Amino acid sequence: MTSQSTTAAPPVTLEEYAALPQHPRYELVKGVLVQQMVASEEHEHTGSLVVIRVGNHVLMNSLGRVYLSNRGYVTGPNSPATSRMPDVSFVSNERLDQPELAGMLYNGAPDLAVEILSDSNTPAEIAQKIAEYLNAGGKAVWVIDIDARTLTVHTPNAPPLTLTDADTITGADYLPGFTCPLADLLPAIASSTNDA
Repeated sequence: MTSQSTTAAPPVTLEEYAALPQHPRYELVKGVLVQQMVASEEHEHTGSLVVIRVGNHVLMNSLGRVYLSNRGYVTGPNSPATSRMPDVSFVSNERLDQPELAGMLYNGAPDLAVEILSDSNTPAEIAQKIAEYLNAGGKAVWVIDIDARTLTVHTPNAPPLTLTDADTITGADYLPGFTCPLADLLPAIASSTNDA
């Protein structure tokens, strides 16, 4: 018997990744396409709440632009390439003129990346994303756990800060002037209307 040698598929390039249709949604991790799971209604609603609150503040103060998913950020070396799509992102005016890669991908991390946890996320995957965003020039990463009703703020050279829905989130230096009760970024808790 002879053994067969198999060769792995060549890494997907940024140009190939940028040419993919928007649906289904993929991230590019070290040259490998990773399909993203369809978000739950609660996940999408939370993302919308964050976009409304952060987006209004950014618009009113002319701070930059806010994006709701489907915006690719190149967070790793180009060979093989990594591009992430946070659920919500903010890019300041100072960094908006960054040239795009492959015609649509932002070269680096956003000032603020927001990841909303899903059942399919593993702790290792989220830790890797946080490290990539911060190492690629991001100023902050918010990780929202809808079930626990918490938001954990990750910034360079500081321990993570976990807030509950009784706390208020501020934008510090990465989102100047922003302040919002965390409860306003989370879906309202459904109250039981069943009568005994």
